[in-house]
Amino acid sequence: MTISQNLIYLGRQAKITSSLIVINIAWFVISRLCDSRSFVDSLKNLFLVDWGADVSQLTFSGQYWRMFTSLFMHVSLSHLLMNMIALWSVGIILEKRLPKFAFIGIYFLSGLISNLVSDIANLDRTVISCGASGAILGIITALLAYSLVNRANLKEMPINAIIISLVLTAGLGLLPGINNMAHLGGAVAGFGLGLVVSLLIKWFGYSSKFTVLFICLLFIVTIWCIYMGYVHYELPDNLKYHY
Repeated sequence: MTISQNLIYLGRQAKITSSLIVINIAWFVISRLCDSRSFVDSLKNLFLVDWGADVSQLTFSGQYWRMFTSLFMHVSLSHLLMNMIALWSVGIILEKRLPKFAFIGIYFLSGLISNLVSDIANLDRTVISCGASGAILGIITALLAYSLVNRANLKEMPINAIIISLVLTAGLGLLPGINNMAHLGGAVAGFGLGLVVSLLIKWFGYSSKFTVLFICLLFIVTIWCIYMGYVHYELPDNLKYHY
């Protein structure tokens, strides 16, 4: 098989993970082709903000959608590549073990929580946050939770994939200017969601109606908590920040 055939085969084995990677790469390419400011260091921050990066003052001024759009924005090619390699390393493993909607839910809810935590931590200063790191760390820790619930022998855990992904994603936190609060929020959220989902699958079965029902309830409660957190910190009209 050729390299392209191998990639197509692997992509079909993990369609959601592959789709997330394609969307992230496509958004990176499209945004750069449409906006030359991305190539000018002095204008890059403006470029990132205009294309959906998360800034707490803007997010809490009514632009709540930034908590979502920032998950697809990456500062540089190296930032994008390291995140996508980390996502691929664990995504193809976890996606096969969870219902599709549960995998998607954990990814995006971890990302939203990571950005909300970051926004709350940086409410008194301007920090431009972007990247899928929080969501990916959620997938990594969800895989860890799944392994702990379903594997009595720790030697059978997909340790190599977890370590590689943690080094690529969390390891970025050692670099200056990286938002570690977002990383922490995504990791904790992913572990908690992954633990509950894994327990539900173990108790009721992979495709049980009870499993689907309780996972849906879990996600609804999580979304409600995100909403309540956002509303609590939303800036009053006289303090709203307009860009």
